[in-house]
Amino acid sequence: MNRLNRFFHSRNCTALIYVVAVVLTYVAYQTGQVRAITGSQGIALQSPNSWITSGGLSLAAGLVLLALTAVSFVALNKVYNVMREPSALMSSLYVVMVMPMPMAAGQVYGGALLSGVMLAVVALMFSCYGDTTANRRVYITFFIMSLAALVQYTFVFYLPIVIVGLAQMRILNVRSLLAMLMGVVSTVWILYGVGAIGLSDIEWPRFASTLSQQSVTERIISLTAVGLTMILGFAAMCANLMKMLSYNAKFRAYNGFLTVIFLSTMLFMAIDYSNYTAYFPILSLTAAYQMAHYFAMRKQRGIVWVILGVMVAYLGIYAVRYFV
Repeated sequence: MNRLNRFFHSRNCTALIYVVAVVLTYVAYQTGQVRAITGSQGIALQSPNSWITSGGLSLAAGLVLLALTAVSFVALNKVYNVMREPSALMSSLYVVMVMPMPMAAGQVYGGALLSGVMLAVVALMFSCYGDTTANRRVYITFFIMSLAALVQYTFVFYLPIVIVGLAQMRILNVRSLLAMLMGVVSTVWILYGVGAIGLSDIEWPRFASTLSQQSVTERIISLTAVGLTMILGFAAMCANLMKMLSYNAKFRAYNGFLTVIFLSTMLFMAIDYSNYTAYFPILSLTAAYQMAHYFAMRKQRGIVWVILGVMVAYLGIYAVRYFV
């Protein structure tokens, strides 16, 4: 049993699950389950769903982005030891959670960009902890988010969340706020200066509701995956709370920032429900962390069955779409 538990926390398990996800997503693509995200979700530039017109190429690129995010998640924990345990389970669970919604894993679109960029933002924030001279990294963080917001409007909602992160990392001061403002403004200023965008290009996003593109059955299956992810992530977060309070200030800040992103994502998804697919990957990413943190702190013999049960539940949600 201990050997199985170690396997679940290993990178070999993540690699195996990723291979399974590739096969299942390809099957979903061949059977028409990967519905293309349509419309424009950018504020001034083309949204990611229109970057690649070929469905097969978008599928391959989407799966590559999924792998890069999973690998980066493992690297983040290795560098900053956020979970206080050397585990790759969060990446395994992330891939498993995204799998039941093939349209989220099988193409390049704003949701894939959101999860990858926010993971990079988390790493930048962690690197700034307690360093009041880290204004360049603060500038880079908000420059990246401002640039991403031009192609995916959901990044605008996360700007206040990262400001909260500045406070959690103990670097919120006048200089960091000025660096933040410069990062946000300079993106538009530079692109306007080189002629990449004009004032006429800045407009409210126009996109088709994801829910309106799905049948009733597809909506139920997708929303079941979303609901299960929210419930499991929130339950794990509550169970982790007392343990997190016992950490030192740095690790409380790290975990607190990831928790704020998770809670805010649930709120944004509830408010902007017609575009819920854009938030699903980052929801899965942060929920996977909460669950992996919970499992890493508990080494009881029976915990492996809980982990296996979670994975089977998501595989079951994926399979249901072929039998209803």
